[in-house]
Amino acid sequence: MSSFHYPPRPGPVRAARQQAICQGIPWLLLGFTAILSGSAGAFLAAILHRPILPPSLSAEEQAAFRPDALRAAALDRSLHILILGLDRPDPALSGTGDQDRFNTRSDTILLARFDPQARRITVLSIPRDTRVRLPGFGVAKINAANVVGGPALTAQVVSQLLGGIPIDRYVRLNTEALEALIDAVGGVEVYVPEPMHYVDRTQQLFITLQPGWHRLNGKQAHHFARFRHDQLGLGDIGRVQRQQELLRALSRELLSPAVWLRIPKVLQVVRTHLDTNLTWEEVLSLAKFLLTYGGDRMDLVLLPGRFSQAGEFATSYWLPDLAGIRRVAATHFGLEAEVTPIPPQHLRIAVQNATGKPGMARRMVQELVRQGYAQAFAVEDSPQVLPRTEILAQSGDWEGARQVRAAIGLGEVRVESTGVLNSDVTIRLGRDWAEQLTLGRNQAQSL
Repeated sequence: MSSFHYPPRPGPVRAARQQAICQGIPWLLLGFTAILSGSAGAFLAAILHRPILPPSLSAEEQAAFRPDALRAAALDRSLHILILGLDRPDPALSGTGDQDRFNTRSDTILLARFDPQARRITVLSIPRDTRVRLPGFGVAKINAANVVGGPALTAQVVSQLLGGIPIDRYVRLNTEALEALIDAVGGVEVYVPEPMHYVDRTQQLFITLQPGWHRLNGKQAHHFARFRHDQLGLGDIGRVQRQQELLRALSRELLSPAVWLRIPKVLQVVRTHLDTNLTWEEVLSLAKFLLTYGGDRMDLVLLPGRFSQAGEFATSYWLPDLAGIRRVAATHFGLEAEVTPIPPQHLRIAVQNATGKPGMARRMVQELVRQGYAQAFAVEDSPQVLPRTEILAQSGDWEGARQVRAAIGLGEVRVESTGVLNSDVTIRLGRDWAEQLTLGRNQAQSL
């Protein structure tokens, strides 16, 4: 099964792509943007030790989170922040209390790790259809955890899913927060790969988007992220990939100095659509960390798993791969567990031709097999031509991807889960690979 791909980007957008990926995840930025403006900074100085919002958790619920996560906001050890982007509440079920608008299903579930020792940020995407057991409620999709038990139960489930790693803080944002932020920055530029038409009256969702490059406003961007009926049939995972594309586009806009002057106004709008147990001082500390180390030191990982098969369950799920999750948790989230490296002959390597010349993927597969990578396979050519080869640690296996890079002698290695789903490593061949082959052929002919 191939991943979600886009045609070549316009020059200015394409040039910003690498920087955008490395600069962070906008769901994080929503919580941390106050540090970027002087006026907001002055406002923070007076209230640093106060919670951003009045506490909404009971003492029992607060126990689901590790205490003293940020001692004096020093960030002197690794920190895990659970970030939930929420559906709109069902009008037929929601109550009248202010917190009821946050007690809905989670549309986006991220776990961010801030590691001061490694000076890295890792963001794990957990598909909303992930099959889990909710304590006291039974088996369900993980997006239901926030409905039945709020952020505390969601944190408990995510912790158990990852082998018991602690969760320190949470941030919940409803769709209005994302829409308000995108409108405030003037929209985002994304490529819509196919006609998108879908209606969900319960969620007040009326999606109508046409193919091509567009600058989307907040509502349109929300529709782009929510659409799940793509032609590739990736369902929930296709949504995750589109959300990543949108988040990168938003990151590009937030990097613009022209936007920073609007941050105080944006913050006031977003604050009404946010629920968190972070204090202002903690936001300040995290923002400094993000801006200092959020460049080339950000890893994006997808929770390992597979789609359930037709007839396997009464509904569709993303089924967790427990061995793969253990590997991700140990490699990226500090789980104390021994993991065995995947030997080269078992490493699943997907090769995609993005050189613009036919036959390049087949040539690469032959070279990999010759070097002992017996599980290498070619996938459909990408419509996007890349100048440089990209080597993606799709399953989070940085060491495996690094070894592949050493074997083929070129390529940029990134931990990023936007490659081919059933691979451990995805190679996107760029023009540099075709040029290397041409150079080698010319040298051989001259001998």
